[in-house]
Amino acid sequence: HSFPTRRSSDLIQTDVAINRGNSGGPLLNLDGEVVGINSWILSSGGGYMGLSFSIPIETASGAVRQLRESGSVQRGLLGVQIGAIDRELAEALNLDKPIGALVSDVNPGSAAEKAGIQPGDVILEFDGEVIEVSGDLPPIVGANPPGTKAEVVVSRNGKRETFEVVLDALE
Repeated sequence: HSFPTRRSSDLIQTDVAINRGNSGGPLLNLDGEVVGINSWILSSGGGYMGLSFSIPIETASGAVRQLRESGSVQRGLLGVQIGAIDRELAEALNLDKPIGALVSDVNPGSAAEKAGIQPGDVILEFDGEVIEVSGDLPPIVGANPPGTKAEVVVSRNGKRETFEVVLDALE
């Protein structure tokens, strides 16, 4: 199974044996509470030995809620291409430390463009959640349905600015 393009912190790494074809079972804690849904295994040999990952129950519950309310799961879209920030880049962008997601491009007509976000901005916060690394941004944005109003805090030329966005829909 190939490694999905998602940040590691929106999955739970576990030692549960997940054989190909039997994902979807519950991940339980020692109190018998469901804390995740077994999702996939990264295995070199194709068997149950490897790194197992589960979807956190909070993520699954959000999808269930949307399915009940609207019959489908919709993810919000900001409409930016982002890049990582290393120490040298942080210095060049007048940041105290390497943090956030560098906006390398803004999609025409997107929520980001309408809000005034520009290439070269560094997204530091989305709706109150700090963006430590660039990989944090997509799952945080995607957890919100289209039409969500959110404040985005960016660093532009070393100064903090806040923009209000209304998320588009991820197709």
